[in-house]
Amino acid sequence: MTATTRPKAQPGCDVWSKVWQRWPVLGTEKRPQTAVTAALSAVIALTLAACGEPATSQPPPRQGAGAPAQAAAELSDEALAERYNAAKARTAELDTQNALAVKGAVNELGPQLREIADKARDPHLRANASLLLGSLHELAGDRRAAIAFYRQASGLVPKEIEPVRVLALALGAEGAFKEAAELQDRVVADDMDDLAAWLLLGELRIKAGDVDGAKEAYVAYEIRRKGLIDGLTLRQEGAFIKAPEERAGCAVALTPAADNGTAMALLYALKYEPDPKVRASIAETMGIQRLAGYKEALSERLGIEPDPAVKEVLQWALDEIGRDPLETRPGAPPELLAGEEAGSADDATPPAAPAEDAPAEGAPAEGASAGTPAAPPDPP
Repeated sequence: MTATTRPKAQPGCDVWSKVWQRWPVLGTEKRPQTAVTAALSAVIALTLAACGEPATSQPPPRQGAGAPAQAAAELSDEALAERYNAAKARTAELDTQNALAVKGAVNELGPQLREIADKARDPHLRANASLLLGSLHELAGDRRAAIAFYRQASGLVPKEIEPVRVLALALGAEGAFKEAAELQDRVVADDMDDLAAWLLLGELRIKAGDVDGAKEAYVAYEIRRKGLIDGLTLRQEGAFIKAPEERAGCAVALTPAADNGTAMALLYALKYEPDPKVRASIAETMGIQRLAGYKEALSERLGIEPDPAVKEVLQWALDEIGRDPLETRPGAPPELLAGEEAGSADDATPPAAPAEDAPAEGAPAEGASAGTPAAPPDPP
Protein backbone atom coordinates (compact mmCIF):
# COMPACT_ATOMS: atom_id res chain seq x y z
CA MET A 1 0.00 0.00 0.00
CA THR A 2 1.54 3.27 -0.98
CA ALA A 3 0.14 6.67 -1.62
CA THR A 4 3.04 8.18 -3.47
CA THR A 5 3.81 7.65 -7.13
CA ARG A 6 6.78 5.38 -7.68
CA PRO A 7 9.01 5.67 -10.77
CA LYS A 8 8.12 3.17 -13.44
CA ALA A 9 10.74 0.70 -14.54
CA GLN A 10 12.07 0.92 -18.04
CA PRO A 11 11.04 -1.95 -20.33
CA GLY A 12 12.67 -5.18 -19.30
CA CYS A 13 14.28 -3.70 -16.19
CA ASP A 14 13.60 -3.49 -12.50
CA VAL A 15 14.67 -0.45 -10.52
CA TRP A 16 16.43 -0.30 -7.15
CA SER A 17 15.02 2.03 -4.54
CA LYS A 18 16.43 2.58 -1.08
CA VAL A 19 16.74 -0.02 1.60
CA TRP A 20 14.90 1.57 4.51
CA GLN A 21 17.31 1.42 7.45
CA ARG A 22 15.21 1.88 10.57
CA TRP A 23 17.15 3.29 13.52
CA PRO A 24 18.52 1.62 15.58
CA VAL A 25 19.13 -1.55 13.56
CA LEU A 26 21.85 -2.97 15.78
CA GLY A 27 20.20 -2.65 19.18
CA THR A 28 17.51 -4.67 20.91
CA GLU A 29 14.56 -2.35 20.34
CA LYS A 30 11.36 -4.08 19.21
CA ARG A 31 11.01 -3.77 15.43
CA PRO A 32 8.49 -5.09 12.89
CA GLN A 33 11.30 -7.02 11.16
CA THR A 34 14.77 -8.09 12.13
CA ALA A 35 17.66 -6.56 10.22
CA VAL A 36 18.15 -9.88 8.42
CA THR A 37 14.58 -10.31 7.21
CA ALA A 38 14.37 -6.61 6.31
CA ALA A 39 17.46 -6.92 4.14
CA LEU A 40 16.11 -10.10 2.54
CA SER A 41 12.80 -8.40 1.78
CA ALA A 42 14.60 -5.48 0.18
CA VAL A 43 16.74 -7.74 -2.00
CA ILE A 44 13.70 -9.71 -3.12
CA ALA A 45 11.61 -6.66 -3.91
CA LEU A 46 14.25 -4.51 -5.55
CA THR A 47 16.68 -5.25 -8.35
CA LEU A 48 19.64 -3.35 -9.75
CA ALA A 49 18.75 -1.90 -13.14
CA ALA A 50 20.88 -2.94 -16.07
CA CYS A 51 19.44 -0.31 -18.43
CA GLY A 52 22.03 2.04 -19.84
CA GLU A 53 24.94 -0.05 -18.59
CA PRO A 54 27.11 -1.75 -21.21
CA ALA A 55 27.59 -5.47 -20.94
CA THR A 56 31.08 -6.78 -20.37
CA SER A 57 33.08 -7.41 -23.52
CA GLN A 58 34.04 -11.00 -22.76
CA PRO A 59 33.01 -13.44 -25.49
CA PRO A 60 30.37 -16.09 -24.84
CA PRO A 61 31.72 -19.42 -23.59
CA ARG A 62 32.96 -21.72 -26.34
CA GLN A 63 31.16 -24.98 -26.77
CA GLY A 64 32.97 -28.21 -27.42
CA ALA A 65 32.42 -30.23 -30.56
CA GLY A 66 29.09 -31.95 -30.52
CA ALA A 67 27.72 -29.92 -27.59
CA PRO A 68 23.99 -29.36 -28.06
CA ALA A 69 22.94 -25.88 -29.15
CA GLN A 70 20.66 -25.75 -26.12
CA ALA A 71 23.72 -25.56 -23.82
CA ALA A 72 24.72 -22.20 -25.32
CA ALA A 73 21.18 -20.91 -25.05
CA GLU A 74 21.02 -21.84 -21.37
CA LEU A 75 24.09 -19.72 -20.67
CA SER A 76 22.75 -16.61 -22.39
CA ASP A 77 21.93 -13.66 -20.14
CA GLU A 78 18.27 -14.03 -21.06
CA ALA A 79 18.21 -17.61 -19.83
CA LEU A 80 20.19 -16.76 -16.70
CA ALA A 81 17.86 -13.83 -16.00
CA GLU A 82 14.91 -16.22 -16.13
CA ARG A 83 16.66 -18.45 -13.59
CA TYR A 84 17.35 -15.47 -11.37
CA ASN A 85 13.72 -14.32 -11.48
CA ALA A 86 12.56 -17.84 -10.65
CA ALA A 87 14.95 -17.97 -7.68
CA LYS A 88 13.76 -14.56 -6.50
CA ALA A 89 10.13 -15.67 -6.70
CA ARG A 90 10.96 -18.86 -4.81
CA THR A 91 12.69 -16.84 -2.10
CA ALA A 92 9.77 -14.44 -1.81
CA GLU A 93 7.55 -17.37 -0.83
CA LEU A 94 10.05 -18.71 1.70
CA ASP A 95 8.96 -19.19 5.31
CA THR A 96 11.83 -17.30 6.90
CA GLN A 97 10.91 -18.58 10.39
CA ASN A 98 11.38 -22.19 9.32
CA ALA A 99 15.08 -23.07 9.67
CA LEU A 100 14.72 -26.26 7.63
CA ALA A 101 12.98 -24.38 4.83
CA VAL A 102 15.73 -21.76 4.79
CA LYS A 103 18.46 -24.40 4.69
CA GLY A 104 16.63 -26.18 1.89
CA ALA A 105 16.40 -22.95 -0.08
CA VAL A 106 20.15 -22.35 0.33
CA ASN A 107 20.88 -25.89 -0.91
CA GLU A 108 18.40 -25.65 -3.77
CA LEU A 109 18.98 -22.10 -4.98
CA GLY A 110 22.62 -21.62 -4.02
CA PRO A 111 24.16 -23.49 -7.01
CA GLN A 112 21.80 -21.73 -9.45
CA LEU A 113 22.59 -18.29 -8.08
CA ARG A 114 26.33 -19.03 -8.04
CA GLU A 115 26.16 -19.99 -11.72
CA ILE A 116 24.43 -16.68 -12.52
CA ALA A 117 26.92 -14.70 -10.42
CA ASP A 118 29.83 -16.40 -12.20
CA LYS A 119 28.63 -16.73 -15.78
CA ALA A 120 26.32 -13.82 -16.61
CA ARG A 121 27.85 -11.19 -18.88
CA ASP A 122 25.82 -8.30 -17.46
CA PRO A 123 27.48 -7.15 -14.21
CA HIS A 124 24.12 -6.02 -12.83
CA LEU A 125 22.64 -9.48 -13.24
CA ARG A 126 25.69 -10.98 -11.54
CA ALA A 127 25.40 -8.45 -8.71
CA ASN A 128 21.70 -9.22 -8.23
CA ALA A 129 22.44 -12.92 -7.93
CA SER A 130 25.21 -12.21 -5.42
CA LEU A 131 22.92 -10.02 -3.31
CA LEU A 132 20.14 -12.61 -3.25
CA LEU A 133 22.59 -15.39 -2.45
CA GLY A 134 24.10 -13.29 0.36
CA SER A 135 20.69 -12.57 1.85
CA LEU A 136 19.87 -16.29 1.90
CA HIS A 137 23.14 -17.09 3.70
CA GLU A 138 22.51 -14.28 6.18
CA LEU A 139 19.03 -15.61 6.87
CA ALA A 140 20.55 -19.05 7.43
CA GLY A 141 22.89 -17.57 10.05
CA ASP A 142 26.06 -17.57 7.95
CA ARG A 143 26.72 -13.84 7.96
CA ARG A 144 30.37 -14.17 6.96
CA ALA A 145 29.41 -15.89 3.73
CA ALA A 146 26.70 -13.27 3.23
CA ILE A 147 29.22 -10.45 3.62
CA ALA A 148 31.48 -12.09 1.03
CA PHE A 149 28.64 -12.13 -1.50
CA TYR A 150 27.65 -8.53 -0.65
CA ARG A 151 31.25 -7.47 -1.24
CA GLN A 152 31.20 -9.25 -4.59
CA ALA A 153 28.00 -7.43 -5.57
CA SER A 154 29.44 -4.06 -4.58
CA GLY A 155 32.62 -4.73 -6.56
CA LEU A 156 30.65 -5.71 -9.66
CA VAL A 157 28.71 -2.42 -9.73
CA PRO A 158 30.91 0.07 -7.86
CA LYS A 159 28.83 3.08 -8.91
CA GLU A 160 25.64 1.67 -7.33
CA ILE A 161 24.96 2.65 -3.71
CA GLU A 162 22.42 -0.05 -2.81
CA PRO A 163 24.92 -2.92 -2.38
CA VAL A 164 26.91 -0.58 -0.13
CA ARG A 165 23.84 -0.07 2.06
CA VAL A 166 23.30 -3.81 2.45
CA LEU A 167 27.00 -4.45 3.11
CA ALA A 168 27.17 -1.72 5.77
CA LEU A 169 24.18 -3.23 7.59
CA ALA A 170 25.67 -6.72 7.52
CA LEU A 171 29.09 -5.54 8.72
CA GLY A 172 27.47 -3.59 11.55
CA ALA A 173 25.47 -6.63 12.61
CA GLU A 174 28.69 -8.66 12.53
CA GLY A 175 30.45 -6.14 14.79
CA ALA A 176 32.77 -4.62 12.16
CA PHE A 177 31.63 -1.16 13.18
CA LYS A 178 34.58 0.87 11.84
CA GLU A 179 34.35 -0.53 8.31
CA ALA A 180 30.57 -0.33 8.39
CA ALA A 181 30.76 3.34 9.38
CA GLU A 182 33.17 4.07 6.54
CA LEU A 183 30.74 2.51 4.07
CA GLN A 184 27.83 4.35 5.64
CA ASP A 185 29.69 7.61 4.94
CA ARG A 186 29.19 6.83 1.26
CA VAL A 187 25.49 6.18 1.82
CA VAL A 188 24.82 9.56 3.44
CA ALA A 189 26.92 11.31 0.79
CA ASP A 190 24.64 9.77 -1.86
CA ASP A 191 21.51 11.28 -0.28
CA MET A 192 22.06 13.94 2.36
CA ASP A 193 18.36 13.98 3.28
CA ASP A 194 18.22 10.26 4.13
CA LEU A 195 17.49 10.60 7.86
CA ALA A 196 17.68 6.88 8.61
CA ALA A 197 21.13 6.72 7.03
CA TRP A 198 22.40 9.55 9.27
CA LEU A 199 21.03 7.84 12.37
CA LEU A 200 22.67 4.57 11.43
CA LEU A 201 25.96 6.37 10.79
CA GLY A 202 25.81 7.91 14.25
CA GLU A 203 25.10 4.54 15.84
CA LEU A 204 27.92 2.82 13.97
CA ARG A 205 30.37 5.54 14.95
CA ILE A 206 29.40 5.25 18.62
CA LYS A 207 29.93 1.50 18.51
CA ALA A 208 33.27 2.04 16.78
CA GLY A 209 34.34 4.37 19.61
CA ASP A 210 34.17 7.55 17.52
CA VAL A 211 32.03 9.69 19.84
CA ASP A 212 32.93 12.99 18.15
CA GLY A 213 32.09 11.54 14.76
CA ALA A 214 28.78 10.28 16.11
CA LYS A 215 27.91 13.76 17.37
CA GLU A 216 28.66 15.18 13.93
CA ALA A 217 26.31 12.62 12.34
CA TYR A 218 23.51 13.40 14.79
CA VAL A 219 23.94 17.15 14.28
CA ALA A 220 23.67 16.58 10.51
CA TYR A 221 20.53 14.50 11.13
CA GLU A 222 18.94 17.34 13.13
CA ILE A 223 19.82 19.95 10.50
CA ARG A 224 18.27 17.88 7.74
CA ARG A 225 15.24 16.91 9.82
CA LYS A 226 14.56 20.60 10.43
CA GLY A 227 15.03 21.35 6.73
CA LEU A 228 12.48 18.68 5.77
CA ILE A 229 9.96 19.96 8.32
CA ASP A 230 10.44 23.51 7.03
CA GLY A 231 9.98 22.30 3.47
CA LEU A 232 6.72 20.62 4.44
CA THR A 233 5.19 23.40 6.54
CA LEU A 234 6.71 26.84 5.98
CA ARG A 235 4.93 29.59 4.08
CA GLN A 236 6.03 33.01 2.91
CA GLU A 237 3.37 35.68 2.62
CA GLY A 238 0.71 33.00 2.83
CA ALA A 239 2.17 30.76 0.08
CA PHE A 240 4.09 27.55 0.66
CA ILE A 241 7.80 27.86 -0.04
CA LYS A 242 7.79 24.42 -1.72
CA ALA A 243 5.64 23.00 -4.50
CA PRO A 244 3.19 20.17 -3.65
CA GLU A 245 5.48 17.50 -5.13
CA GLU A 246 8.37 18.69 -2.97
CA ARG A 247 6.19 18.87 0.14
CA ALA A 248 5.03 15.30 -0.47
CA GLY A 249 8.67 14.23 -0.78
CA CYS A 250 9.52 15.97 2.49
CA ALA A 251 6.69 14.11 4.25
CA VAL A 252 7.94 10.74 2.99
CA ALA A 253 11.55 11.56 3.90
CA LEU A 254 10.48 12.23 7.50
CA THR A 255 9.39 8.59 7.96
CA PRO A 256 12.44 7.54 10.04
CA ALA A 257 12.04 10.53 12.42
CA ALA A 258 9.53 8.99 14.82
CA ASP A 259 10.13 11.52 17.62
CA ASN A 260 7.71 13.85 19.37
CA GLY A 261 8.88 16.98 17.58
CA THR A 262 8.44 15.50 14.12
CA ALA A 263 5.10 14.00 15.15
CA MET A 264 3.81 17.44 16.11
CA ALA A 265 4.97 18.82 12.77
CA LEU A 266 3.14 16.08 10.86
CA LEU A 267 -0.05 16.65 12.85
CA TYR A 268 0.18 20.36 12.08
CA ALA A 269 0.76 19.68 8.39
CA LEU A 270 -2.11 17.20 8.12
CA LYS A 271 -4.52 19.74 9.60
CA TYR A 272 -3.65 22.60 7.24
CA GLU A 273 -2.30 20.99 4.05
CA PRO A 274 -4.53 21.99 1.08
CA ASP A 275 -3.16 19.55 -1.53
CA PRO A 276 -4.62 16.02 -1.44
CA LYS A 277 -1.45 14.34 -2.69
CA VAL A 278 0.55 15.91 0.12
CA ARG A 279 -2.09 14.92 2.69
CA ALA A 280 -1.86 11.36 1.38
CA SER A 281 1.93 11.37 1.82
CA ILE A 282 1.62 12.74 5.36
CA ALA A 283 -0.93 10.05 6.25
CA GLU A 284 1.29 7.37 4.69
CA THR A 285 4.22 8.46 6.86
CA MET A 286 2.00 8.40 9.94
CA GLY A 287 0.84 4.89 9.07
CA ILE A 288 4.40 3.65 8.66
CA GLN A 289 5.45 5.21 11.97
CA ARG A 290 2.31 3.81 13.70
CA LEU A 291 2.46 6.27 16.60
CA ALA A 292 -0.58 5.96 18.84
CA GLY A 293 -0.82 9.74 19.15
CA TYR A 294 -1.78 10.03 15.47
CA LYS A 295 -5.02 8.11 15.80
CA GLU A 296 -7.33 10.94 16.85
CA ALA A 297 -6.09 13.37 14.20
CA LEU A 298 -6.29 10.74 11.46
CA SER A 299 -9.84 9.81 12.50
CA GLU A 300 -10.91 13.46 12.45
CA ARG A 301 -9.36 14.00 9.04
CA LEU A 302 -11.00 10.84 7.69
CA GLY A 303 -14.40 12.20 8.73
CA ILE A 304 -14.03 15.38 6.66
CA GLU A 305 -11.70 14.26 3.85
CA PRO A 306 -13.37 14.77 0.43
CA ASP A 307 -10.77 12.99 -1.70
CA PRO A 308 -11.40 9.21 -2.06
CA ALA A 309 -7.72 8.37 -2.62
CA VAL A 310 -6.68 10.24 0.51
CA LYS A 311 -9.47 8.59 2.51
CA GLU A 312 -8.09 5.21 1.49
CA VAL A 313 -4.62 6.12 2.80
CA LEU A 314 -6.07 7.58 6.01
CA GLN A 315 -7.97 4.37 6.68
CA TRP A 316 -4.88 2.31 5.96
CA ALA A 317 -2.87 4.41 8.42
CA LEU A 318 -5.51 3.94 11.11
CA ASP A 319 -5.54 0.19 10.49
CA GLU A 320 -1.74 0.07 10.80
CA ILE A 321 -1.82 1.95 14.09
CA GLY A 322 -4.58 -0.32 15.37
CA ARG A 323 -2.57 -3.38 14.38
CA ASP A 324 0.57 -2.43 16.30
CA PRO A 325 0.53 1.01 17.94
CA LEU A 326 3.81 2.53 19.10
CA GLU A 327 4.35 5.26 21.65
CA THR A 328 6.21 8.38 20.63
CA ARG A 329 9.86 8.63 21.50
CA PRO A 330 10.81 11.20 24.13
CA GLY A 331 12.63 13.47 21.67
CA ALA A 332 15.45 13.38 19.17
CA PRO A 333 17.07 9.91 19.10
CA PRO A 334 20.70 10.97 19.78
CA GLU A 335 20.93 11.36 23.55
CA LEU A 336 24.49 12.62 23.16
CA LEU A 337 23.12 15.88 21.81
CA ALA A 338 21.29 16.95 24.95
CA GLY A 339 22.54 20.44 25.63
CA GLU A 340 25.00 20.24 22.73
CA GLU A 341 25.14 22.11 19.45
CA ALA A 342 22.14 20.40 17.84
CA GLY A 343 19.71 21.73 20.43
CA SER A 344 16.31 20.31 21.29
CA ALA A 345 14.27 18.29 18.81
CA ASP A 346 11.26 20.53 19.42
CA ASP A 347 13.29 23.62 18.49
CA ALA A 348 13.20 22.42 14.89
CA THR A 349 9.41 22.04 14.61
CA PRO A 350 6.71 24.50 13.63
CA PRO A 351 4.05 25.38 16.20
CA ALA A 352 1.46 22.73 16.93
CA ALA A 353 -1.96 22.97 15.36
CA PRO A 354 -4.27 25.37 17.20
CA ALA A 355 -6.65 23.88 19.73
CA GLU A 356 -10.17 23.21 18.52
CA ASP A 357 -11.73 25.41 21.20
CA ALA A 358 -9.46 28.37 20.45
CA PRO A 359 -8.85 28.62 16.71
CA ALA A 360 -6.07 30.98 15.76
CA GLU A 361 -6.33 33.66 13.13
CA GLY A 362 -6.19 32.05 9.72
CA ALA A 363 -7.55 28.67 10.92
CA PRO A 364 -10.45 27.18 8.93
CA ALA A 365 -13.72 28.79 9.81
CA GLU A 366 -16.62 26.63 10.87
CA GLY A 367 -18.39 25.30 7.79
CA ALA A 368 -15.42 25.96 5.50
CA SER A 369 -14.59 23.41 2.83
CA ALA A 370 -12.77 20.43 4.33
CA GLY A 371 -10.73 19.86 1.20
CA THR A 372 -9.13 23.31 1.11
CA PRO A 373 -8.42 24.47 4.66
CA ALA A 374 -7.49 28.10 5.14
CA ALA A 375 -3.85 28.96 5.65
CA PRO A 376 -2.60 28.76 9.23
CA PRO A 377 -0.50 31.50 10.79
CA ASP A 378 3.03 31.44 9.41
CA PRO A 379 5.37 29.65 11.83
CA PRO A 380 7.84 32.11 13.33
